[in-house]
Amino acid sequence: MSKVLKNWRLWVLLVLATILFIIFVRISKRSTSKLLDLSVFEDWAFIFGACAYFLLQFINIGVSFVLPNYIQIVNKQTSLIGGLVLLPGSIVAGLLNSYFGRLYDRLGAKVPLYGGAFLMTLGSFLLANWGLSLTTWIIICFYGILMLGHRMSFSNTMVQSLKIVDKNLKADATAVCQTAQQSAGSMGTAISAAIIAVFQNKQTESYATLTAQGSRIAFYFTFGLGIFDFSV
Repeated sequence: MSKVLKNWRLWVLLVLATILFIIFVRISKRSTSKLLDLSVFEDWAFIFGACAYFLLQFINIGVSFVLPNYIQIVNKQTSLIGGLVLLPGSIVAGLLNSYFGRLYDRLGAKVPLYGGAFLMTLGSFLLANWGLSLTTWIIICFYGILMLGHRMSFSNTMVQSLKIVDKNLKADATAVCQTAQQSAGSMGTAISAAIIAVFQNKQTESYATLTAQGSRIAFYFTFGLGIFDFSV
């Protein structure tokens, strides 16, 4: 952590990114040919929807990054098992994806959005609660719950967010959601890896034990995000 804080290149890039973002906003406000119409952010309902969309993907990618590493380092399984352990939940959730779309059409947004957020929060909590002693079969079950929640709410969250905005802003709103999805994926991986690395660098216990401890904190972090997403 101290190495990150002392890395001047990181801070230079952050400052530079902030300056460029401010320049982009000012140019966009004056331009007649806008790359992105920022007026889409004037609708708070859309902002909340985009934030929920971001958090759902953050949790999904963060957990999907931690579990294969947990399987290999803590449970001493092969990389093949580490990858395959995510497959059952993904297949089942994928097969039910069209059903969740019909559920949205039939019952409206509340049931799939809140139901999905609840299942993702529950899955993260279960992974965190058993974080020091997760077996392969436990991971498959808990990850399956999380993926069901993700599929139930993820696409429907974007649909509901786009439904809110004006017709002439739908393209801009779509661009915002897609950017949020990509950003969530990269940030979910980076932050989860950083949390685990903090524990791995302690060198007070075995590498496997420290990895399990770091993974557990990462799961609690996604659980906290799930609660926040559920409240949004």
